[in-house]
Amino acid sequence: MLRLLVSVIFVGLSCFSVASQATINVAVASNFKVSAQDIADQFSNEYDIDVNISSASTGTLYQQILHGAPFDLFLSADQEHVDLLQQANKVGDNQPFVYAQGRLGFWMPSAETNPSIEDFMAYTGRLAIANPKFAPYGVAAQQALTSVGKWEDLQYIQGSNISQTYQFVESNNVKAGLVAYAALVQKKQQHYLLVPAKWHQPIIQAGVVLGTAQAEQANLFRDYLLSKPIQQLIHSQGYN
Repeated sequence: MLRLLVSVIFVGLSCFSVASQATINVAVASNFKVSAQDIADQFSNEYDIDVNISSASTGTLYQQILHGAPFDLFLSADQEHVDLLQQANKVGDNQPFVYAQGRLGFWMPSAETNPSIEDFMAYTGRLAIANPKFAPYGVAAQQALTSVGKWEDLQYIQGSNISQTYQFVESNNVKAGLVAYAALVQKKQQHYLLVPAKWHQPIIQAGVVLGTAQAEQANLFRDYLLSKPIQQLIHSQGYN
């Protein structure tokens, strides 16, 4: 009987431990998925809080949150969609924060060397970009091409997000593309040009904790994300 009672208590404690294990759901712009997963793994090991990463274009995630998707934290690829959620009363009293600044790279894997600005200006083939309607990196690509007078001159293959745009070029479906510089750094790619920052508006990547029951844990993850060691990690992965 004593052994049975001990077993019941042990099982009960185990169930309580599992039930009390906190989990937060984080919506992450596709360009930041690899970095976010790396950071989430480190965070979970340190704080014993599970982090579920869901990734898509910023515009898609924004629409999902508007329609009630159960996310606790939103890591956007721009400031605009965070501000819109704030205006829609989806963030409670939580304030937006900036966690990274992205850059664009003109990637041409078949080139023999890193392409120059002259090579970019001379390029006439199909170009992969993210769809400007959904992806801030697509907006930046359109701005860059417009600023140098090439927007009307090229044919585009548009990815639903910047990760799909990268895949178009990686799979050789498109000869070149304007992709996230961070992806080129993280995957140790060659033969790319870092697009001059003056060609487009800064890609300011902002986030916000959403008004959910897991706000305390989400705020802890936010603080971890903004800590000096993690910011140094983000910088090393291709972000300003």
